[in-house]
Amino acid sequence: MNIQIHREELLKQIGYKEPPQPRLLEMVDEVLGLLEELIEPKQAFKEIEDQKDLPPFLIGAVLKYTGAATLGPKFENKVKDLFDEGKPAEAYILDTAGSIAITKTGNLLWDEIRQDAAAKGFKKGLRRTPGCRGIEIETQQWIFDRLADPELGITLTESCMMVPRKSLSFLARFGGKLKRTLSCRGCPQYSDCSLRG
Repeated sequence: MNIQIHREELLKQIGYKEPPQPRLLEMVDEVLGLLEELIEPKQAFKEIEDQKDLPPFLIGAVLKYTGAATLGPKFENKVKDLFDEGKPAEAYILDTAGSIAITKTGNLLWDEIRQDAAAKGFKKGLRRTPGCRGIEIETQQWIFDRLADPELGITLTESCMMVPRKSLSFLARFGGKLKRTLSCRGCPQYSDCSLRG
């Protein structure tokens, strides 16, 4: 899996609007140079055929999936090392690059799920991640119980947060009717959400 991050998108994500100073450009380029050896993206998805004990978001769907992805532990360890070495700016830039990378990894996973669904006759779907409107964070446990893929290397804390931090999980549904209470339109992040579609 080849995850590419460009200098311009990283600068934009860290909120830099003016022409970057040479030292900032140098740090950004150093971070981008590190990424290839630090990220070890893994992903998995599974079609859910059970009809019992479903999270509310999946109830009524004809085709249901869970999916998860991670950048792996090496990336997270490097961010911590940079903080410990007294390099908070570099650590922040690297962490931000990781956020972009895991989003791209999640989008590749979503593409694979959509291809699988399309082969079964479903063109449009919807995905949601635990913590979104209508999906409790505790749903993480349900997702990972169903995926049951130790090769991913993702574990959950007692509060259902994923480790490594640069990981994501989601539920996906195709067909059927979504309960009105779970509609995306009521969410304050609706216009900027990358999980719709």
